[in-house]
Amino acid sequence: MQLNALDIAVVVGYMAAMSLIGLYFSRKLDSRTDFFLGGRGMHWILVGGSLSLFSTISFMAVPGEMIRYGLGFFVAYLIVPFIVPVINRIVLPIIMSLPISSAYDYLDKRFDISVTRVSEYTFVLKTLLWMGAIIYTASLAVAQVTGWNIFFIIAVIGIITTFYTSAGGLQSVIWTDFIQTMLFTGCALVIPMYVMYATGVGPFGWWDSFSQAGRTEITTFSLDPTVRMTTVGNMASVFFYFVCVSSSDQMIVQRYLSTPSLQAARRSVWVYIVSNLASVVFLAICGLSLFAFYRYRSSLPIDEFQQQIAATADRTMIQFVVAELPHGIAGLIVAGLLAAAMSGLSSGMNAISSVLITKIQPKKTWISFFQKPLVVERLIGIVMGGAGVLLAIGFTLGMERSTWNLVELSGRVVNLFVGPLAILFFAGMLLRRSNAISVLIGFAASVLTSLYIGFSQQIFGVKQQLSFIWIIPVSFIVGFGVTAIVSLFLGRGADAPVLGRDEDLGGRL
Repeated sequence: MQLNALDIAVVVGYMAAMSLIGLYFSRKLDSRTDFFLGGRGMHWILVGGSLSLFSTISFMAVPGEMIRYGLGFFVAYLIVPFIVPVINRIVLPIIMSLPISSAYDYLDKRFDISVTRVSEYTFVLKTLLWMGAIIYTASLAVAQVTGWNIFFIIAVIGIITTFYTSAGGLQSVIWTDFIQTMLFTGCALVIPMYVMYATGVGPFGWWDSFSQAGRTEITTFSLDPTVRMTTVGNMASVFFYFVCVSSSDQMIVQRYLSTPSLQAARRSVWVYIVSNLASVVFLAICGLSLFAFYRYRSSLPIDEFQQQIAATADRTMIQFVVAELPHGIAGLIVAGLLAAAMSGLSSGMNAISSVLITKIQPKKTWISFFQKPLVVERLIGIVMGGAGVLLAIGFTLGMERSTWNLVELSGRVVNLFVGPLAILFFAGMLLRRSNAISVLIGFAASVLTSLYIGFSQQIFGVKQQLSFIWIIPVSFIVGFGVTAIVSLFLGRGADAPVLGRDEDLGGRL
């Protein structure tokens, strides 16, 4: 079964709607504050709902992880509610109290320009890798559904998203991300509901099938760092991931800064955490239902069935959409896949532009076109969108030669710089004696740790690959520890305002 005219109409209609949103908000942009921060008047529900960290990678990889490896990946998300106090009590009081438009402006006030430059260019590299990965994943899924050339799909996603993002600024990004999150969640609900309808079996029956296959077994802890997934290890990975990106990733900090107050920003964090937790639960249920659906249809012995479905686990959801769902709904699911990719690409483009624009100022010698309001801001976004497309092509070629699944692609490549980047912020906030020298040394140690864990076989010749779940927590702990030790010898006390203890901050930290 292929997509028919109705499905194509749904997809085209969705893409057109996103472009119209960009055009609508383009009429309301008068300044950089409007373009990059939505005029600092965005509602906390919109901001929190647009902050989903789940992308096309998640849409395909999370059910695929459930099908191929079982429950172990998901138990760790019980730690997610404990992230909120760290963000709301440590990060936001400082970020929201300073006259900044970028997360990295804080580092300029806390340290010096060298730390700011390192953080900004690291963020750009990290975000471009992420953008490339999600465009690749969405294009792969749509290519399997439609039979279209994957490079053509990559180009279409890049062109349309670049258009509405460069036109409408952060307001269009937040609104389209919010709509895309709702669509994404709805799609994740449709699949288990349809499985229940088609088979007459509900979640308890799915669980029995899953349990009989041994997929509910969980490895709680292991001292062996090569064990792919343990509950304790993945809890550490999830906790540090959310804490790190929520404090050091401009895509997220930019959303906090778009709210009118600290209280609104704190409320947006709750919406953000709950929506992300709900997304992973829904996608896990998708994986559970799909495993049961194909198990009921298979006459193979359980061991052979597991080997068969594991080989195509990352593609199982999209194969189900094409083969089983009615026309129209299938088109809506494909639109959801595109939505997740476009959401990530638009967020990355606008965030990178907000960081790089301070480095590029139109001069009097430039032609008048470049001196017009928001022209350079939009051009940076267009260039970054093009870079994301090129990286997506690189991922397409590279994954043909790799045995990684999509979760490992994200863990080993996209998350390499999550821990190192967060070192700079938390050292500034928590270590009074830290200075530019100490944090840069800690940052370097953290990067080396990430590279060692992520590519222990490929670069360092380790016989057995270390588990990717340790990349973020271990790199952060090593980097923060090195920074703390170096600060004892080379550090100096920081000014009170950038630590959040000045009277002007109201003693909120």
